[in-house]
Amino acid sequence: MIAARWHLLTAAPHRMFFATGLAWLLAWSAWWVALLAARLAGVHGLEPAAPALLLHGGVMLYLVLPPFMYGFLLTVFPRWMPAPQPRRGNMLAAFVLLNGGNLLAITGLWLGIGWLLAGWVAATLALATITATLARILWQARERASHAFATVAGLVAGLLGMSLFAVALGRGDWMQWPLLRGLGLWGFLLVIYFGVCHRMVPFFSSRVVPGYESWRPDWALYLFVALALARAVLELAPTFAWLASLPLAALAIACVLRWRPRRKSGVPLLEVLHLSLAWLAVGLALAAVADLAAALGAAGLVGRAPLHALGMGFFGGMLVAMVTRVTLGHSGRPLVLDAIDWRLFLVVQAATVLRVLAEFLPAAGAALGLAAGVAWLVAFGAWAARLLPVYLRPRADGAPG
Repeated sequence: MIAARWHLLTAAPHRMFFATGLAWLLAWSAWWVALLAARLAGVHGLEPAAPALLLHGGVMLYLVLPPFMYGFLLTVFPRWMPAPQPRRGNMLAAFVLLNGGNLLAITGLWLGIGWLLAGWVAATLALATITATLARILWQARERASHAFATVAGLVAGLLGMSLFAVALGRGDWMQWPLLRGLGLWGFLLVIYFGVCHRMVPFFSSRVVPGYESWRPDWALYLFVALALARAVLELAPTFAWLASLPLAALAIACVLRWRPRRKSGVPLLEVLHLSLAWLAVGLALAAVADLAAALGAAGLVGRAPLHALGMGFFGGMLVAMVTRVTLGHSGRPLVLDAIDWRLFLVVQAATVLRVLAEFLPAAGAALGLAAGVAWLVAFGAWAARLLPVYLRPRADGAPG
């Protein structure tokens, strides 16, 4: 029985990385919610070995969201060009390193920095394996897609950020935290998420909406990647960060509006994509405001609202949209977002609104932050309970994979 389950779990990259990604998403989110609740109640026994806020930020950027990207990219990356499939040995190595790293890291929350550091190094090696695997596929491709170059650039930025985070953990020196956060947010997640959206959102929309005109010029992709990477580096010179974030926000808003169908599709699986994209525009607009305010001497004007609009609204919403689509399509099931998953997606949106509001209502900030965390955990917990059994069952249509 165990051998059969293992065979099914590792039959395709999306199965192994989505399934364990859901487990770690819930585990790390539960830790953070428990910590917030304990603090609100005046209990301090859950404080980790490293600064909790920085650890939470690093974990969400580098450990929680990436497994879903790995599963998605290992599935679609070769099809973009086309190119050779990833080697099973490489995927399994990354899978073991990533999950072993998460296990060591979450254990190290209370056992000490050494455990945390060992887990972080293992997860960094997993990212290095994924990066090398996709770079090799790109090199061997007959025709190289622009989105593949953008993806590899994002992975390299993430690898740099994870490596520097490991150094910070080992030394206990967090002076470079803004750069570590910037590389993870702007250079890693934002570059890859936008690259995938640039390719897939117009494609999916054209398959559903009659007369839809696909618009995905390479210049928009390359400009976005360049600006996002520049914004990551400008964490070292925050006074000038608006030089990247302002045009980045303008470009994102233009893309979101250009990709939006002129009429409502009536297809929930497509609507969740476009609703999640709206948070990209909101998050980058807030980031531009924050950067302009900082340049004018009003740093902290909007707090961490841009980070959570992007992290929970865009990344979290797009996670539901893309993972659901891939899971349904690659398990031989109809591409239909049912009423339950639609409501769970809306709960994620509500959690995002609560967390962003917390930055503007300081008196209620702690309670709103906890409420947002609980809503996030409940929504993803129910969503995971629906998806996890799919990864341990054969495809409904009897096809391999």
